[in-house]
Amino acid sequence: MVGGIKGIARRPFDGDTRRGPRHSYLVSELRRRGCNPNVDRYGNIWVEKGSGSPTVLFSSHLDVDPRVPQVDLKRRKDGSRIVLSGILDNAVGCYINLLLAQKGPRKGKAIYVFTASEEIGRHNPRQFARSAREVVSELKRRDIVPDVCIAIDVTYPRLLRPQKKLDWSKDYGSLFDLNDETHCYLDGFARRSARKAAQAYLRRFRGTKVGLRNFHGHDEAFVYDRISPSFAFGPVVYGHFDQADQTMPLSHLRTALRFLRNV
Repeated sequence: MVGGIKGIARRPFDGDTRRGPRHSYLVSELRRRGCNPNVDRYGNIWVEKGSGSPTVLFSSHLDVDPRVPQVDLKRRKDGSRIVLSGILDNAVGCYINLLLAQKGPRKGKAIYVFTASEEIGRHNPRQFARSAREVVSELKRRDIVPDVCIAIDVTYPRLLRPQKKLDWSKDYGSLFDLNDETHCYLDGFARRSARKAAQAYLRRFRGTKVGLRNFHGHDEAFVYDRISPSFAFGPVVYGHFDQADQTMPLSHLRTALRFLRNV
């Protein structure tokens, strides 16, 4: 499992130029794992499996924040735990999506998309989730309306105050609970229907390490919600997402994978 994440994490990808070895590596890995990926005109990678209802879209962005100087990933032991450190955003989400695509859905149809550009624009920091808008256009062109869309991405630990009261200029430890033992969070809801869908999945999972909270942004889940109930889901990662100090216990990834396979 660690080796699979390293294969992605140590290969960069620029969401502005849409170039970097991570893209071809993912296409190759998908083929090696029995999938039939295709690349749309924007550079987004698609895999479709199954048929019938429901139709679920799983999406993970493969680009790296342009402010990160160099991608890398390391593994260390912390007692009985394995902890990963380096650039996890969003190599972890792509790896989870890769494993989901390899296995396919239990029933119905699943669409696994690896989006080329979610992070900030190098010359326009306010521009997020560019490829999600492209995916929405492509879904409309193909006349596909998913029953639900799930954006798989790493996320922050528990917020120490409501999102609207967060002062992002303050120290990291004053914004987030560094002792939060929650493995994963469901959030990013734009509508009540999306929150209800997430709550239903959480009840079915019956796990104690997955939480639901009010935390949203103008990211991929926000864009997908234009066409279907959508939310974000991912493992908790500690550290700044625009720096190389990101850390995550491997157990968080395992919990995320179990949850999404239950979907």
